[in-house]
Amino acid sequence: MAQDLAIHAPMLWELLDRLLGGNGGVDLASMHVSVQSEDTTTGKGDDGEYWDEIDEIDLEGFINGLTSETSRCNGRQRRRAAAILIKKATILGILMQGMNQKANALQSVIGFFLQSSHTPQKVIETLSHIGISVSVETIAAAVRSLSAESQIQIQELGQSLLACYAYDNFDVDLKSHVPLAEKSMDTLKHLTSGLLFRLEHGVTMDDLKCSEEIWKKSPLNPSTATAPVTKLSWRDLLSLHPECGVSSWHDLTRHERFNSWLFLMDLCTYGPQYFHQFRAQISDPEAIEEIPLIKTEIVPARAMDVNNSTVSGNIHAVIDLLAQGGIYNPTEASARKYDTPDISEHVVLVHGDLGTGERLQAAQLRRSIEATPWDRFQHIIFIPGLFHLKMACADAMWRCFIQPLSAREDETCLMRDIAVLRPKETGIYCSKPGFRRMHQAIGHAGVCRRLDCWRVQVNKTYPSITTLDAFAASQPTFDGLQKMADELSLAYVANQTLVRMRRRPHKERDVQYENSLLLNKYFFLYEELSYAMNRGDIGRVETCIIPWIPILKALGKHKYATHMTTFLLNVHFIYPEGLRRAIRYHMLINPTGKAMKWRAVDWCVELNNLFTKVKYGGKGVNRTVERILLESPLVQTYRMAQSVVQKSFLHTHLSAKHADPNMAKTFNVLLTRLMNCSPHIFIPGRSSRFEVPNLTNKGRAMEKTVQGDIEIVATDATDTDQGSGIAMEDVLVELL
Repeated sequence: MAQDLAIHAPMLWELLDRLLGGNGGVDLASMHVSVQSEDTTTGKGDDGEYWDEIDEIDLEGFINGLTSETSRCNGRQRRRAAAILIKKATILGILMQGMNQKANALQSVIGFFLQSSHTPQKVIETLSHIGISVSVETIAAAVRSLSAESQIQIQELGQSLLACYAYDNFDVDLKSHVPLAEKSMDTLKHLTSGLLFRLEHGVTMDDLKCSEEIWKKSPLNPSTATAPVTKLSWRDLLSLHPECGVSSWHDLTRHERFNSWLFLMDLCTYGPQYFHQFRAQISDPEAIEEIPLIKTEIVPARAMDVNNSTVSGNIHAVIDLLAQGGIYNPTEASARKYDTPDISEHVVLVHGDLGTGERLQAAQLRRSIEATPWDRFQHIIFIPGLFHLKMACADAMWRCFIQPLSAREDETCLMRDIAVLRPKETGIYCSKPGFRRMHQAIGHAGVCRRLDCWRVQVNKTYPSITTLDAFAASQPTFDGLQKMADELSLAYVANQTLVRMRRRPHKERDVQYENSLLLNKYFFLYEELSYAMNRGDIGRVETCIIPWIPILKALGKHKYATHMTTFLLNVHFIYPEGLRRAIRYHMLINPTGKAMKWRAVDWCVELNNLFTKVKYGGKGVNRTVERILLESPLVQTYRMAQSVVQKSFLHTHLSAKHADPNMAKTFNVLLTRLMNCSPHIFIPGRSSRFEVPNLTNKGRAMEKTVQGDIEIVATDATDTDQGSGIAMEDVLVELL
């Protein structure tokens, strides 16, 4: 805008420059571009900032400016010139609107920015009278217009039949200061939000044209109910992604190689300073099947006034979401002559949490006798969300190591570690810590325990060295560290030797040592699942889910174990190749297009929910269900408007991410405690009031309790998650 004004009105531009104290001989427009580029060195797109807005800003240019007097002087000059440029463009924008109210590009952007920032109406009216912003009424009309236009983009994507859908419920408490008789006293509103994104990675319509083929194999099909069916079980999943090159017991398996990598990475990151030089030499774990890196464009759908906590609510939510995508019942569309593709022969991928999957499955079961594929919900292929699975794994660790009262009494137990890491939150951890706290506890306690394993192994190898600082003083080589990390992955993580250890007489056993080996094993599985999800390695994700299934079953999370088993069996043994690839390559998406920034689809839905509930949807008396539904498709548009204004007007502090806390002193305290209680040193005869079960063997044994299609297990009311327990901190912890 500024460059156009300088070209078409050069004399006026020069006059304003002189009046504002600028240097008429300097190319201010180019200066503005250079300053803007300095402030936006992150290289992210506008929608990328929405999904990854808590990333750090590259401060290299700023640091160089602090260390160079010439650069600092030039930086001040460029910033002053850019500020003058902004003032000149603003003055001319006010003059242009005064002559023609339709020449309001600047005012429209500012007005939408004020709307997205919840600026009070009085402030907007004041700025409108000054000429900097459009009026409140114009902003409201723009919101309605943009909300309506967003449906065009959604329909174009949906009618391509290459759209993937995701939805989840969210609750909004619309409290009123003065209760009214004509309004319901129930202020808690149950709404449903949705997202759409295009299927990438070479997926075609023919890959999804398999509805009839899947229906013929479905156990819900009445015509195939009497046909002999080959029963598949969890053991069939063990054949997926077979190991290569493991010829003897001494060769490391895929999981053990990851454990070795994490041992070495923790030492070179959190150990003594000497080891930090080797971090750049550590190569990443090998990828099993990595999803090609591509930026996924996500389109938010209009929120629905539907409570999807019931089967009927989920039916209405799916039908409404498909209707937003321009997909209707083929029979109804033909009768009303809708311009919509026929979905009878195709399938639609739908992401959601466990509760959503259960209710969609119940809907398909109830409708299995209907005559048409649409009425049978035959086109729905449900994909469970990996973020909720990760939450279930964190909760499983709490059930195993913290929930039992006897598990908190040993000096080597996890609860004693948490008492050092979070001394003021021990009561919360004993009751219901939530995902964020457990995720951080697993990470921090795991780091300290792995460093303690290093200390013990070094002392065994070199008896004169008792600390990691002394080991660093000996200046070991990187090759030596790698070799020792391989030894650690075999010696301090529970494996097949644990069974023989537990068969020994009690005087020859160390129960606390055995518990520590199992804790390390489960923590490694959790870390590997997190790493694989962040990297987009869907093959490694599947190899991690397979051992997690018996663990979840052993800890009472039977529904998660059953649904994940059924899902993986269907994907790999029932669905055709094209659909299999479409599902597996879209269980994780990358909203920013950056490496190690892959996210589960249900996490994106939860983040969209929280922005809709917390940041947008109106404030005060304007916060109504109608307003929330109206603004729900504009969440990313609001973020883009804020990004444009922040960059154009040279806002500072564009990052909302805090620096990682310095845990060095806290880790040292915990490492000292671990050195005193010796969880990784075998002490014959050491007993414990709680023996951590081998959850993998226990879960496998529970597979034998399956008789026919009915599983004889106790029902756990806490197994099904509704998504209502997810807070902002639980979602944002994934960004840290």
